[in-house]
Amino acid sequence: MNTRVRNVIIRMVISIIVFIYISYLAWKSLPRSDFMVIMAFFALFLGWSIIEMLIYKDPDTVAVEDEDRRSYLFLQLSSLLALFYALIDFLDYHHYTRMWSFEPWIIYAGFLVFILNTILRYNAITTLGKYYNPRVAIYQEHSLVTTGVYKKIRHPMYLSALLNIVAIAFIFSSWGTLLIMLFAVLPAVIYRINIEEEFLLTRLGNEYQQYLEKSKKIIPGIW
Repeated sequence: MNTRVRNVIIRMVISIIVFIYISYLAWKSLPRSDFMVIMAFFALFLGWSIIEMLIYKDPDTVAVEDEDRRSYLFLQLSSLLALFYALIDFLDYHHYTRMWSFEPWIIYAGFLVFILNTILRYNAITTLGKYYNPRVAIYQEHSLVTTGVYKKIRHPMYLSALLNIVAIAFIFSSWGTLLIMLFAVLPAVIYRINIEEEFLLTRLGNEYQQYLEKSKKIIPGIW
């Protein structure tokens, strides 16, 4: 079993344990409608984790250079902070930052964003294929991917990270989670993008420079 698949399985096992515990708390303390929201989110989350594990492809060669600078850790921790806050805010009876006046439509919108996000992430991962790596790395005989979703934007995976937090904020009706995205997740994404572009520009030179001129970072035609 390779490291990537093992990490996904470990994440799934931990997620299942946490979700079972949260489900128990939700069943005891939340209204039926809120409990169903949590169950639906858990089902989608675990379902996508399984799909991501199945579509992963092992690289043909080893990574020869790596320059992550803890950017992946920063992005993961900020995203987990947003997720845990959303869950706590949804479970706690005070609901300090819950958007009551927008329910239930904000919750429906959240599930729609989550599904659209999984479609984007699926396309990004399958387009990258053997070059998909959560770290900033370059492989032997590396080829720059500029097809599919990568034709217009250079970082669909990081757009996916932002959309994922937006979906979570909407599903759990939490404007506090949107603030965490703005002040923690977004800076982590920008930091990660800057590191990756600097790294690839240094290693791939003119080829990557031409790609920079023809594409946007995460928003087609804008940025």
